[in-house]
Amino acid sequence: NTATVNTSAAASAASDSTRVRGVITAVGADAVTVQTYDGKSVSVPLDAKTKVAWVVKSDLSTLKDGDFIGTATTGPDDALRAVELVIFPEAMRGTGEGHYPWDVPGVVAAAGGGAADGQSAMTNGTVDGQSAMTNGTVDQQSGMTNGTVTGGAGKAGETKLSISYKGGKAQVVVPVGTPIVRFEPAERSILAKGQKLFAITSAGASGARSVAVGKDGLTPPM
Repeated sequence: NTATVNTSAAASAASDSTRVRGVITAVGADAVTVQTYDGKSVSVPLDAKTKVAWVVKSDLSTLKDGDFIGTATTGPDDALRAVELVIFPEAMRGTGEGHYPWDVPGVVAAAGGGAADGQSAMTNGTVDGQSAMTNGTVDQQSGMTNGTVTGGAGKAGETKLSISYKGGKAQVVVPVGTPIVRFEPAERSILAKGQKLFAITSAGASGARSVAVGKDGLTPPM
């Protein structure tokens, strides 16, 4: 049940990247300007390879075995608890796959997003199975692939997910009230002033790897 720390290229890429969180203040032909939640003005470059997506509100009822997800967690590897969960579309399967350190600033939580400052990790992988606790009774929601569903350890209403990724496996408890969102692929033309943004950039690259903006005022929780 212990998550294995991933030492793959994905984990290395995560450590070499910069995560930008804030509100778009200007949109240009090849960049957007962002006022970050800690008060800085940052330019996020865009090029033909930059992936753009909407972040839309979702819930666990839409999640099924075989879906590719990303979840920021807190706690030790043998007791991971989700602070947010993203369901990826099939076209984005494999994005950031692995289990590696992550930062979810308190300012994001204050803006309606995820976790407070502190030690956290990101797990991106494929859901093998789910189990839920409802009034103390285990409710198997779906079949299991590559393992056995384990349930019943959490409080009423919590869901435990079994997630497989290259190099390891993780068990993650999703508490009631955890922000659940879904990425929807989009075009650069959706970017507009006032949108809440989450972007990943790499040093020396001509454009951000990805830019995601909340739909209908949603704050990206990752």
